[in-house]
Amino acid sequence: MRSKHWIGVGASLILGLIFATAGLGKLLHQAEAYKLFFSPDSLPPALIKAVFIWLPRLELIIGLLLIIGVAAKLVTIFSSVLIAGFITNNVWLLAQGLGDKPCGCFGIAERIAQARLSTLGSLYVDIVMLSLVLIILFYYQSRFFNIYPWFLRRGRIAEKKNRVGA
Repeated sequence: MRSKHWIGVGASLILGLIFATAGLGKLLHQAEAYKLFFSPDSLPPALIKAVFIWLPRLELIIGLLLIIGVAAKLVTIFSSVLIAGFITNNVWLLAQGLGDKPCGCFGIAERIAQARLSTLGSLYVDIVMLSLVLIILFYYQSRFFNIYPWFLRRGRIAEKKNRVGA
């Protein structure tokens, strides 16, 4: 039972780090992320602007909540919708023959790591992220709306056992 908990926490930390890195990388250098992320005819300009403004912030918030463990299962469900959108976008780009095009998914973090993630590579990362979502949903030991962080939960459980035993 205890190992299942740590598997869920580990998956939550990994998924949270992926989201936080992607969001922070895009926020730190938005002009570069904008050029790489959108082609001029892919979406209406108003929708592109909304996605451009809100996506990095949303990714950062999701990442931080998953790392901390606040409402992890609820945040995971929300992130799965976002991941499904990423997968749909990447499949569409692959169908357009843009599999080798850099995705810009991690913004400036890609340049810092001296790596370029292609659209196909991004699709692989999205599939791994979807796998992490499933691991969190099946193994994370908390309720959907539990706002108590995972790193404080162990002490709280020990306190309850001491009260019951005393």
